[in-house]
Amino acid sequence: MVSKASNVFDAFDKFVGDAYNKETNTFDSKKAEDNAFNGKDKFNIILFGATGVGKSTLVNSFFGEDLAEAGKGKPVTQHLTKIKSKKKGVVLWDTKGIEAKDYDLTINQLKKDIKNSFEEYKHVDDVPHLGWLCVDSSSSRIEPRDIELLKLTEEYEIPTIVVFTKAYGESEDEFIECAIEEITSEKNKIKNLNYVKVLSSDYRINKSITIPSHGMDKLLGISLKLLPEGVKGATNALKKAQVVKSEIRLEAMKSSARKVVHAASVAAGVVGASPIPGSDAPLIAAAQSTMIYKINAEFELSSDISNATSVVTGILGITAIAQVGKAVVSNLLKFIPGVGSVIGGAISATTAIALTEAVGHAYIAVLEAYFNKETGVVELPSNTTTILNTFKEYFSFKR
Repeated sequence: MVSKASNVFDAFDKFVGDAYNKETNTFDSKKAEDNAFNGKDKFNIILFGATGVGKSTLVNSFFGEDLAEAGKGKPVTQHLTKIKSKKKGVVLWDTKGIEAKDYDLTINQLKKDIKNSFEEYKHVDDVPHLGWLCVDSSSSRIEPRDIELLKLTEEYEIPTIVVFTKAYGESEDEFIECAIEEITSEKNKIKNLNYVKVLSSDYRINKSITIPSHGMDKLLGISLKLLPEGVKGATNALKKAQVVKSEIRLEAMKSSARKVVHAASVAAGVVGASPIPGSDAPLIAAAQSTMIYKINAEFELSSDISNATSVVTGILGITAIAQVGKAVVSNLLKFIPGVGSVIGGAISATTAIALTEAVGHAYIAVLEAYFNKETGVVELPSNTTTILNTFKEYFSFKR
């Protein structure tokens, strides 16, 4: 019997993690949220380009967040900084000082940094999945440093796109054509060149004339196409993190959230089959609470903008696990030891699975309903009651 109970908790722990304390029957919402964001798919991108070519504008416009702000990130070396966004599931490897006169030293240092990353990595998420080399379209010539950087990414098989930035119109086309010819010449021998010209954000010429942003959708398409087959998690992370195509972003978020619901349902079902009398309701509530935090993470919703604790508590009440849901103290949901059932009797595995699936899919529908397709962001009402009323519209469960 002890062995069976242990197996139950092993399956439960895999999904809930350390957010639930079995000894005290308490659920820590802060840990649940941290675990949810830390567990998201990761996309690693390495960014090359001299100062002033528009790297920051490109990245910030593409991801809808100030990822490339000055001063952000953790310096790895003098010439490489890693900027991590847990919310986005993105790690930006930002290279510095490429325009320096002694760029040979810079390139050599970058080679060492990248070599070390590939030699020491423990997981595919620890190395760059994709590279963007930014070149100013108004330049007069392609720089030797750009060729060296492309050879570097080719050496380590990092699929790379040459992004010609600040492409206001046709006037830059001649330079771009010459640059491509130079890069792919017999002398340089860069194979399989991928490139795109972009204007990262709208450019205002005067009060009556504005050049609209363009090329970002093509950059997204090529980026997705180039990601290796073996890094499907990175591909999914990129789809969710970008704000260029909101329909792709929403579908990726929903797909990941559905996987969360499936995992939560399995965890709840195992608990429903638990041989431990009176243990099911608190554990199922913990699984469902974890599920909501993980769904929030997939939709980039942190507790400060989603009223997460109030929403979790409200949903637990709506779905008949009210005995557990009522016991809330600030950010900690305290599950009452010995609370046995939803309504008098033990919760069966079948009921636990069906109930958890119903909760999860209804909550995904709520977030989809508040997803702004123009901005690519979920805009929840500040009033928790409004969110819960919307949840009631989508929630359907028959025992």
